[in-house]
This record gives sequence, C-alpha cells and structure tokens, in this order.
Amino acid sequence: MRRVKAPIWWLLVGMWFASSSQAQLPALAFLSAPQLQMTRDALQEKRAAPQTEQAWQQLKRAADHALHQPNLSVTQKGIIPPSGSRHDYLSLSAYWWPDPEKSSGLPWVRRDGEVNPASKNDQSDGVRLAHFTADLQTLALAWYFSGDKRYAEKAQSMARTWFIDPATRMNPNLNYAQGVPGKAQGRHTGVLDGRYFATRVVDALLLLQSSSGWSQQDQSALHLWFSDYLHWLQHSKLAQGERDAPNNHGSWYVAQVAGIAWYLQQPEVIKQMASLARQKIDGQIRADGTQPMELARTRSFHYSYFNLQALTSMAQLMQRSDAGDLWHYHQQGGSLLDALDYMAPYSDARTPWPWKNRERMSLRLIPLLSLADNSLRSDRYRRWIESADWTNPAMQGTSAMRGAIIQARRDTWLLSLPSH
Repeated sequence: MRRVKAPIWWLLVGMWFASSSQAQLPALAFLSAPQLQMTRDALQEKRAAPQTEQAWQQLKRAADHALHQPNLSVTQKGIIPPSGSRHDYLSLSAYWWPDPEKSSGLPWVRRDGEVNPASKNDQSDGVRLAHFTADLQTLALAWYFSGDKRYAEKAQSMARTWFIDPATRMNPNLNYAQGVPGKAQGRHTGVLDGRYFATRVVDALLLLQSSSGWSQQDQSALHLWFSDYLHWLQHSKLAQGERDAPNNHGSWYVAQVAGIAWYLQQPEVIKQMASLARQKIDGQIRADGTQPMELARTRSFHYSYFNLQALTSMAQLMQRSDAGDLWHYHQQGGSLLDALDYMAPYSDARTPWPWKNRERMSLRLIPLLSLADNSLRSDRYRRWIESADWTNPAMQGTSAMRGAIIQARRDTWLLSLPSH
C-alpha cells in the first residue's frame, strides 16, 4: 500500500503509538490483524475512506459512552438461578411466553419469532452479556486504533469484573441459559448465548495482552476461566445437545468452541471443530444454496444470514489455523459459497425475499461478502459490496435496524475493508 510522506512530528507520534498499542498484533481468531493494521495506518495518516472514517467515529462514540458505564456482572441480576448462586449465568428463552390457557401460565409455550420482553430485561443475564461483550470489544478496538490508554484500562477493568474478581465473576458454565419456566431450568439452545465469548471476547483479550496494566496474573486467571469453560462445552450434556443441533445452533457451537480453542492454543480442538463444520454444511445447505432449516423459521432471512455468519467465521479461522478449506468444501448438497451466492442479491433491500419472514436487515450480509472476498482474494461479491446503500432512510426505521446498520458498517469498513 502506498503511503504519503509524513513530517517528522508525525513519525514521532507513530513511534509512540507503536510502543503504546503494539507494533505487531498477535494472531487473531476472527478479526484480521493485517486489516486492522491497514485501517489504523489509514486513520492515522488521514487517508481513510469516508465510510471508514464514519465507522471509526461511531466506534469512538460508543467507546466514549462505555467509559462512563458501571462494570457489568452476572451477580447483578434479580432472578436467583436454581443453583442458589448469582455467579451462575441465567437467561430466559426469547420465543417462549406464559400459556394464556392456564392460570399459572406454566409451562410457557413457544411462539417462534415473537420475542418475550421478559427475556430482555435486567432480571436475567442475556442482555447483560450482550452489552458486556460488545463494550469490551469496542473499547479494545478503540484503544488499538487511537492509542488512548483510557479505553484499555476500562476494558481491563470490565474483564476482571466479569471473569476474575471473586465477588463478581461468572462461573464458567451455561447450565441455566435460555430456560423456560415450567419446562426447563436450562436448555442446550442456551449455549448459543456464549458465542460472544468467542466472537467478541477472544480477539479483544488478545488485543489487550500488550496493553499497559495487563498483568501475567490477569492472563493466567483468564486462561483458567476459558479452560474451564471449554471443558464445560466439550463435556456437559447441555452442550453436547447443542453440538448435535442440525441448524444454526450447531454451526455456532462449532465457531464458539474453535474460537476459544484458538485463544487457548489448542489446534487439535480446532481440527475437531473443522470436521464438525464440514458435517454441518453437508446437512444444512442444498445444491441451490438454500438453507431449508433456516427458511422454515418465521424469521427466515435473519436465520439464513445468522447461520452463514457462524460458518464464514469458522471458514476464516480454519484458513488461519491450517485446518482446511471450508469455503469450497463440497461433498453433498451445496457449499458455503453456494449459500453466499444465493444470499448475495438479497443484500439489496429492493430485491424481494421470496420466503415467509418477519423482518429483514439486508446490509448485514455485506460484511460476510466482504470477508469472503478478502479471504479468497477475489471479487466474487464486488458488485454487491459496492452497490450497498448505507444511507437508505427506509432501512433505518427502528432502533434495531439502526444498530444493525452501524454494526454492519463497522464490520465492513473498519474491521474488514473491501479489497477493491
């Protein structure tokens, strides 16, 4: 990449920055170290694309907000888990509701795609975990891009609160995740909640390893927590049910276990997950690229995208770990690229989605297409990436849609720059 000639004062700033936030990134699981380095250089040298600068400003605003928020912990919930310990994570399944035919409402009944607000409040941990992991990742990235040690210090403090401090730490299990009152204290589907420990937390912790104030004691404590959690994922009955799930749940199990194995430097576990990922593709993707189990849902677009998000993340990790090529893998049915080919036209919101559906956030596909092109060094999805409309007011109606667009813009223009 061509660089502009910098004045001597800027070179001195660059030397300071390299010493404060590492000149050489560690090998990351789901983010691309070379891409992050290119983005940081472009931002520093004031030659970033407008979309990248906008994504950076949005990330910085989010990091500045996170600086002033209290640290989150599983001990802050209102509901006490069946174990009697608030240190155990607890969440309620989103699509289950009190049975209107029964005075007690028990057991709750399923209404696919209809989110029960009771599953999204402070009484349980689901929203808390999502906020914690999003803020941790945002702060770690803001520190890397800016060199501002306040971001690293806050991220370190948050990680210690959630994982290490005896008074506030989470026990390394998901025994009570996505419970259903009157039916189950915890279910295998709740293992899905833990995907953020891999996709957001692992790379954030790897980035923070070289930040000032991060001690060997912190590092050892986190390795112990993740080792215990990986053991739970590999051996608990609930987690084994998730491993065997034939839809997006099984795909996310694969990505979660592989990401944590990357953090713990366990390549054999990654190879095991690579083999399982190939089985998931065999059972999930048809020759025409459709994903029948996801299309059967009332939120068919979301789940078709969601499954591909897990599989593309795994494909990238396998590529980095020499565990095989998942992008082109094809034995029966269709390939991962067949599925991306099928979905790519629907990144344009004007293209009608032909399946039963509740809502659609088309731009969420763009980061996956950009990731595929970057990983394969191709322009296979170039026209869809270049034609993406990030400003269409019709796509910004609800807060969920606005948040999805901000995240998709960040993932595309800050974390996985289009290669064209």
